[in-house]
Amino acid sequence: MHKAIEENPKIKNTLERINNVARIGIWELNLTTKDYTLDKITSDILDLKNRNKINLKETITLFKDKVHRKNIKECMTNLINNGDSFDEEVALETITGKKIWARKIGLADKENGIITRVYGIFQEITEIKKTETQLHSVNSELKSIINSSAVSIVSIDKQGDVMQFNSGAEKLLGFSAEEVIGNLPPTSILLKDELASFSKEFASKFNKEHIQNFNPFYELGLQDIKDTREWTFRKKNGTLFPVELSLTPLKNDLDEYLGILGIFYDITDRKKAEAELLKKNQLLNYAEQITMMGNWSWNMISNEIIWSANMYNIFGRDPKILKKVTFDTYFNHIHPEDRKEVSNFIEITVKEDKFTDVLHRIVLEDGTTKTVHLLGELITNELGEPIEMIGTCQDVTQLRMAEIKFRGLLESAPDAMLIVDEEGTIQISNKQAEKLFGYPSIDLKNKPVELLIPEKFMHTYKSNNNNFFTNIKTSETEKSKELYALHKNGEKIPIQISLSPLETEEGLLISVAIRDITEQKHSEYKILKAKERLEVLTDNLLNKNRQLADFAHITSHNLRAPVSNLNSLLGFYNSATDEEDKAEIFGKFEIVIGHLTETLDTLVEALKTSNGAPTELKKLNFEDILNKTKEILTGEIEATNATIISDFSLVDSVLYSKLYLESIFLNLMSNALKYKSPDRDPVIELKTTLIKNRITLTVKDNGLGIDLEKHGHKLFGLNKVFHRHPQAKGIGLFMTKVQIESLGGTISAKSQVNEGTTFIVTLN
Repeated sequence: MHKAIEENPKIKNTLERINNVARIGIWELNLTTKDYTLDKITSDILDLKNRNKINLKETITLFKDKVHRKNIKECMTNLINNGDSFDEEVALETITGKKIWARKIGLADKENGIITRVYGIFQEITEIKKTETQLHSVNSELKSIINSSAVSIVSIDKQGDVMQFNSGAEKLLGFSAEEVIGNLPPTSILLKDELASFSKEFASKFNKEHIQNFNPFYELGLQDIKDTREWTFRKKNGTLFPVELSLTPLKNDLDEYLGILGIFYDITDRKKAEAELLKKNQLLNYAEQITMMGNWSWNMISNEIIWSANMYNIFGRDPKILKKVTFDTYFNHIHPEDRKEVSNFIEITVKEDKFTDVLHRIVLEDGTTKTVHLLGELITNELGEPIEMIGTCQDVTQLRMAEIKFRGLLESAPDAMLIVDEEGTIQISNKQAEKLFGYPSIDLKNKPVELLIPEKFMHTYKSNNNNFFTNIKTSETEKSKELYALHKNGEKIPIQISLSPLETEEGLLISVAIRDITEQKHSEYKILKAKERLEVLTDNLLNKNRQLADFAHITSHNLRAPVSNLNSLLGFYNSATDEEDKAEIFGKFEIVIGHLTETLDTLVEALKTSNGAPTELKKLNFEDILNKTKEILTGEIEATNATIISDFSLVDSVLYSKLYLESIFLNLMSNALKYKSPDRDPVIELKTTLIKNRITLTVKDNGLGIDLEKHGHKLFGLNKVFHRHPQAKGIGLFMTKVQIESLGGTISAKSQVNEGTTFIVTLN
């Protein structure tokens, strides 16, 4: 430090304060002792914690950047060897690793041409470098903006000549910078009328009315001209288009006016969007007038309400007179009887953070009463606090009156009535529906119709897309179906429904008329049962008539021959004179009378069976009946070497007459043994099955078989035989058929000659 300064403490203190503020320190290198001495400021900058001496090599290691380290080493070497001073800005890290920028100045003292000491200044310039970097970045960004094609920029000097015309302006206007700069005035791209209007406006502002053809681009002293507005520009090809132009004065460091900077954007799309928006607003206003609807917004903080034009029409107010709308304005129009309901609705809306809809009446200033329907949405802030409501208000007075009339018609209907939409959702129900189903109307609204008519009862009416009502859109205007409904208590109710489509502006609705037909069903059931009993009686009567005809035929056929035979024998007996002849004729009397008695007994038994003689029904085991039958036929089974096969696994028992079942088994098995084939031992197979919930017994043999084409029509007739067998009488199958049919069963046969016969007996 200079000796004069050292001797003046005041100057010394002032310099030290300046150095502390400017972060300027001092360093010194003793070439003899190699000591590198630092003052306190330099020590603080390098985070040495009051160390005032450091090794030169240690100092060099603080320069982490290779380029800066090499540079500072060369500077120190030249300073020590040649006395070459230096002034460098370098990046380094302190002892604690903190990255900083510093300015290092090196000087040398010589005595007799020999360097005895080197020293210098050390200043931290980190903030300065940051500022320089930021300025450089801003300048780069500014250059990129100016040269960007996304922004159009033109600057004009105070003489009116174009100084700058960037690529954005070139792209937008079609001129090159060379064509414009210094050659074309800015008025070449402006419309005269717009320029004249602009000039007149600014001439007035700057008291220049007296200047003819005032042009602010050429006038001096208009440093404060700042303006942003829409202009119409002309491209090189003559095309006109709208732009937004911002004008700003250009000044130098001495605040001297240099010219004007203009930044402009093509706003063609924006103007189109604005025109479209204007058109839509006009359509919206028109639509609001047609639908008697308006829109509103309510700022719940300022209590200010904004109405659309048609809102004023709905409330009969003049927007020129009613300058400001508040909640009180609206609330005072609400019908006194509806105010509490509306207040409660608003309170619930704010509390539950959900706006549904509300229907209420309003009273106009002239006393007219209207009904309006409000729809809206509640808007909240980040804390969930309500700040605004927006929505629509529709005058539904006429609709309400029509609804009341419709509701009156609906309530006067004798049947339960539902109005549902295409999805089967209930919209309206009448009192009769409440009475029929047990649900209040409010509980049915917006509920699926399946709640009342469950799907399991409706599946036959579903269309391919599972929509019950889709088929309403057919040429038929009404469909009527019978099905079951479900009461609230779970009771099933037989109903008849009629469906009729209702075309509305909101879409297709379906009117569903529902009638309880419980009594009708009971009546139909009684009629059906009476009809069934009548049919049974008719069938029985027909059977009786047929049987009487059969008995008459059988009697005339089977008794005529024995009676005629008896008459002939009686004639022979009366004319015979020899006792021996009479005895012989009398013996023949006994034979004929025996046959006649047997025939009469058969007819009487058949008549008793067909007349439904009392028959006790018991649960009988098929295997037990078969075993008893085999015991009765033991001799014939052994004599014929017959094989009996049975399978009663599917059905092992039946509720039947024991006498009849034993007779059926005995007749069918004895026939199989009686008419066995002479070529093979008989095999009889018995099996039970369940066919259509009816027990069926099949008895199959491998005997002689029957030619059904020839004898099928008389297979079960009385005294009908099909083989020349000495024991064939034609009674067994007849009696079997009579017994089976008397208990409501049937018997049939399948047979092939010389292969066997299968009898199929349906027991019940």
